[in-house]
Amino acid sequence: MAEALIFHYRKQERFLNHCNPMTKFLSVIVLCLALIYTSLWGTLIIFTALAIAGISQQLPLKQYHRELRFFLVLLAMITIMEYVSSNNWLRTASAFFRFSAIILSGMLIADSTAPDDLARSLGSLLDRIPFLNGWRIASSIELTLSLLPMIFDASLEANTARKARLERKKNPYKTIIGLSTSIFLLLLDKAEDLSLALEARNFDPDKPRSQLPYRKTDGFLCILVLLITTSSFMV
Repeated sequence: MAEALIFHYRKQERFLNHCNPMTKFLSVIVLCLALIYTSLWGTLIIFTALAIAGISQQLPLKQYHRELRFFLVLLAMITIMEYVSSNNWLRTASAFFRFSAIILSGMLIADSTAPDDLARSLGSLLDRIPFLNGWRIASSIELTLSLLPMIFDASLEANTARKARLERKKNPYKTIIGLSTSIFLLLLDKAEDLSLALEARNFDPDKPRSQLPYRKTDGFLCILVLLITTSSFMV
């Protein structure tokens, strides 16, 4: 079975996949803003809700183990630094679950939202603002979201090729430099392929696209986010 990579869109018949990208985008913003002002218990409520959403979405966390190691190291550093600076377990636990919730929310929206769908929803909204080229901004966001997963793809390809060649370098600095160079060259090749594909399709960032409809699932998601946010401030 092919290995799943983090922050990649997976086409599924799940609740979040049926929601409008704009609804999911705004929901993540609301929850992340709430994380700034809530207490530890409020943060736990938001984290628990996102964890339940992750289970419902069936995130393949076991297949994400390679990419998750970076975020786990970063999470450990944040936790240690918070405890050293504050010497308070409550603040340390709050920082731990707050960062975990932010990463989990990003994984959920990336797993359930295609970059093209997000651009269609965001562009139609931004284009209504005077003196603002909404479709160009949306296209820029779409290309950015399409380029970010390439980093993980290139990293996996370079690491797999290195193992296939049975490379065993004792000097860690040479290993890091060689691996970084391979990843950089792969990224250039992938970026060139993307550029050629866009030119072949006569891609126009200013061209309006059809807007995705809103459904009952969007209203249900808004109600859930409202209840979660309200509960996080009440505890």
